[in-house]
Amino acid sequence: MNAWVDLDLLQSISCGFETFDECECGSPDECNYEPGTGHQEMALPIWQAQPLMSREKSWNPLHMPVSLYWQECAAGRWLVCDPEHWSATLAVLDEEALALLRSFEQPARPLEVARAFPQVPTAALFGLLHWLVALGLLLPVERKPVQSVSSEQQSRARTLSAWLHVTNACNLACQYCYVQKSSEPMADATARQAVEAVFRSAQLHGYQAVHLKYAGGEPTLRLRQVLALHDYALTLGSQAQMKVTASLLTNGVALSEQAIAALKERRISVMLSLDGLGQQHDLQRPFGNGRGSFAYVERALNRLLAARWPPSVNVTVSRRNLAALPTLLEYLLERDLPFSLSYYREHNPAPGIDDLGFEEEEMIAGMRAAFAVIERRLPRRRLWKALLDRTHPGLASPYACGMGRHYLVIDQRGGVARCHAALTEQVATIAAEDPLEAVRLPSGGLRAVAVDEKEGCRTCRWRYWCAGGCPALTYHLTGRLDVRSPNCAIYKALFPDVLRLEALRVLKYGTALVF
Repeated sequence: MNAWVDLDLLQSISCGFETFDECECGSPDECNYEPGTGHQEMALPIWQAQPLMSREKSWNPLHMPVSLYWQECAAGRWLVCDPEHWSATLAVLDEEALALLRSFEQPARPLEVARAFPQVPTAALFGLLHWLVALGLLLPVERKPVQSVSSEQQSRARTLSAWLHVTNACNLACQYCYVQKSSEPMADATARQAVEAVFRSAQLHGYQAVHLKYAGGEPTLRLRQVLALHDYALTLGSQAQMKVTASLLTNGVALSEQAIAALKERRISVMLSLDGLGQQHDLQRPFGNGRGSFAYVERALNRLLAARWPPSVNVTVSRRNLAALPTLLEYLLERDLPFSLSYYREHNPAPGIDDLGFEEEEMIAGMRAAFAVIERRLPRRRLWKALLDRTHPGLASPYACGMGRHYLVIDQRGGVARCHAALTEQVATIAAEDPLEAVRLPSGGLRAVAVDEKEGCRTCRWRYWCAGGCPALTYHLTGRLDVRSPNCAIYKALFPDVLRLEALRVLKYGTALVF
């Protein structure tokens, strides 16, 4: 009997709640990225199973959760996970180990099951059972699976994230951008008041950490302000005894070596947008005069790598660049760059962008072509949270992002909104004593709706890994928040592919448990 696991996952995982806000109201973009991400660490709900080995406990019956999912990932190798309960665990089992696990589809005592495997030494069989219990794939009959993180638990999340829209100006003219550009920056006084408002809410609600996202527009156009503002935030964090982390969301065009050094010194992580190589990138992310920006972005990438401050790369996938996605992934994997794939989202239709939208079948086929590249060049880092738009495999949650709960969006004038894709839907200002309270009020427009309240999601196997998709997109296209994502069919089709890639990674780099 053999099993393969990623032992790192048995220690701790990034909770992801604050990082779900990273783009389009949230993403696990940074979950695969190390420097200064601001992720909180949460111990997995794993309870040790040594008592199984004792004479008394060995008679206690065990059962397999009914929500357990398995699929063959390679010849004679089966991935096993539980997408309906709070767990980041994915294990790979051989045929015999899977047969042992399935012996507990109905409650059974370990010693009774052992008699059905006379060829397996008792010590080996109980050794594997120990691991299956520790992984949450087997449970004592009296113990229920740990459910997805509840609304009450998430209300006690430890990190408050805030999007700071430091400027409405940008040096590019990306055709899918949701921001109505102007030259208006955030005044220095407004910026300081914005950060003060974030810490005010964080203290009032008992948060232990603050994660700031310097964005726009293009935040490098206001880099001096960003650096000074972050230094001020660090001071406030020290006074409040709160951890402060930050990220810079940039197109990279104006990112100099001096800027990178200053960001690294402050441990401000960098998220860089790159939609393709050469013309493929330029088609979606040109300058205002139509000239391409790829050469400048690649220069920034090389500078970041040279400074040993690698960015996390975000790729917006559309019909326009879908066919070239495998080539881009080859490029990123060769450079060992963390990346995430997000789908084009329609905001306000504009001339000349009809070819950005995609059909379900073409996106599924295009993503599978991209996954084939990843299979040939499997990296050591976990990718499964980064491959399927804004879903979060391995981390069950009733919400797709922190919008309306643990996330503040502050525009250049000090207005507060729930989502950065809906900057104009303001619910408060930074003058409010507690801006987060206004964000959490269940008023009209965008607001947090749990996946179990969404039509078409309640019985879906994958509901806690996608949580109904990006609420901003669903609301824009349907006018409702209580229905499933327009990308639902794509997610359902591709979740098994994503799991298979993670299982192959575990087989290649994980720890083999031989019994």
